[in-house]
Amino acid sequence: MSKFNYHNPVRITFGSETLNSLPDFVGKRKALFVTTPGFIKRGILERVRSISDNIVHVVDSIPANPTFTALREIYEEIWKKDFDVIVALGGGSVIDGAKVLSVYDSTRRFDLVDGIIRGTREKKDYKLIPIIAIPTTAGTGSELTPWATVWDMDEKKKYSLHLPDLWAERCIADPILTLSLPKDITIQTSLDALSQALEAIWNKNANPISTSYAITAAREIMRTLPLLVKDLSNPELRTRQMWGCLNTGLAFSNTQTAVAHAISYYITAHKGTPHGIACSYTLPDIMDVVVGYDEGVDRALKEIFGSLSSSPMRSMLAQLGVSTKGKDYGLVADDLNRIKESMIGNIRAGNSIVPMVELFDRLSVGNGP
Repeated sequence: MSKFNYHNPVRITFGSETLNSLPDFVGKRKALFVTTPGFIKRGILERVRSISDNIVHVVDSIPANPTFTALREIYEEIWKKDFDVIVALGGGSVIDGAKVLSVYDSTRRFDLVDGIIRGTREKKDYKLIPIIAIPTTAGTGSELTPWATVWDMDEKKKYSLHLPDLWAERCIADPILTLSLPKDITIQTSLDALSQALEAIWNKNANPISTSYAITAAREIMRTLPLLVKDLSNPELRTRQMWGCLNTGLAFSNTQTAVAHAISYYITAHKGTPHGIACSYTLPDIMDVVVGYDEGVDRALKEIFGSLSSSPMRSMLAQLGVSTKGKDYGLVADDLNRIKESMIGNIRAGNSIVPMVELFDRLSVGNGP
C-alpha cells in the first residue's frame, strides 16, 4: 500500500431530532442564522429560537446557485452587524453561501472574498467566522468540505472558494429535516451525492480511506434512492439516504470531484439543467471508459454494483426518469466541442484516472455528453 494522507476535521452529530442539540454547540456566542424563505415559512426559525436565544440576525436571501452579485449584497449588509458564529440550515447553496459570508478581514468588504475566489487576491490575511452546518438535503456534501461554489452568470462560469481551513466547525445531520423535500429535489441531490462518491473512486487523489467511504456511500444510495422516491415521508429511508450522503462527503472532501462534475458546469450554466442531473447522467458512460484502468478502482466498483457493468446504474437512472443522452438536455455537437475546450486546465477534469483525450473520444460516440 502506498503512502497517503486523509483529513476531515468536521465534528458530526447524526440522527433524528439532533437539531435539538444546537444550543450546546452555539453556546454563548451570538449567531447569524442563514436559511431559506421556505424553512422560515415552515417554522424552522421559530423552532430554532425556541431552543436557542442566541440567534441575533437572520439571512434568508441566498439563491440557488449563489452568484457574486447576490452574495456581495448580502455580505456588505451582514458585516455591518456583530456575530460570532454562523448557523447555516439548508441545502448546498445555503451552506456554500454561509462559507463565503464567513471570510473577512479588517475592511469587512466583499472585495476580499471576490478576489480570493477569482484568483486576483492571495489566500492570506483573512479570518473566518466558525460555521455550524445543518444540511436539509442528502446530496451536496458541502457541510463536510472546505470549498464553496459561486457562479458568475454573466460569464456563464462556476468558481470555487477553496481555503485550507474553510471547514464547518460542526455538522448536525438530522434526517427529519429532509422529510419535506419534494421528489425532484430528492432525486437531484441524491444523484449529486452518487456522482461525488463514484468520482472519488476513479480519482487520482483517492486513498484507501476515501475509497472506503465512497463505496459505502454509493452502495447505500443505489439501494435507498429507488425506494425513497416511492415513499418520500419514510424516516428510515431518509436516515439511510443521509447516512449515504455523509459518507460521500467524507470521501470526496479529500479527493474533489472529477470529470462528470467538470462537464456539468457547462450544462447547468448554458442549458439550465439542474446540477444533480447534469453531473450524473454521464456516469454510466464514464464508468464504461474507466473500467480496466486500475485494479483497485475495478474492485471498488464490483463491491458497489456486483460486476463491472454499468447496467445497474443505467437501470436506476431509467427508473428515476433520468436520461443518459446528451441530446435530451439540448446538447448538440457544438456544445460537445465547447465542453472539451472548457476541460483544458480544469482541475476537476484532471482528477480522473483516464486521460481526457481518450475519455472524450469514447464519450463522443453514441450517447456522449
